Amino acid sequence: MNELCCARRAFLRTTAAGAAGVAGLSLAACGNTSDDGAEPGAEATHAGESWEAVLAAEELPVGTSVAASAGEHELLLHRAGEDEVHAFTSVCTHQGCTVEPEDEQFSCPCHGSVFAVDSGEPTSGPADRPLTRFEAEISDGEVRVLV
Repeated sequence: MNELCCARRAFLRTTAAGAAGVAGLSLAACGNTSDDGAEPGAEATHAGESWEAVLAAEELPVGTSVAASAGEHELLLHRAGEDEVHAFTSVCTHQGCTVEPEDEQFSCPCHGSVFAVDSGEPTSGPADRPLTRFEAEISDGEVRVLV
């Protein structure tokens, strides 16, 4: 009788500990921070190491946006002025889909998030964090990004 009682207590302790661990992991998975530890609404900036020419400046007229690649990064570029260009990752901060350039916004086709072309801030949809910013410049007739 005593062995049955002790075995039952051990089983209950183990089951309770396991349930608490699963609950803790579930809550951690639901956390809302970016891979860089930024809180919701905080802008993340890619820490690049070298400048890479992405395209000729004439291929990105003022007021337009394009998708481009720089090294292993898929980017969204928007030219705001003659000497001003914005660059962001094309990875949606909601669930990692590929964001695409549209007329005056960046849009995620998966769940409808929309981002501002000048700040990468979400303007609608489920995403609540901005796209990761890349430093960009126009130099010697080229759009260059720090990757």
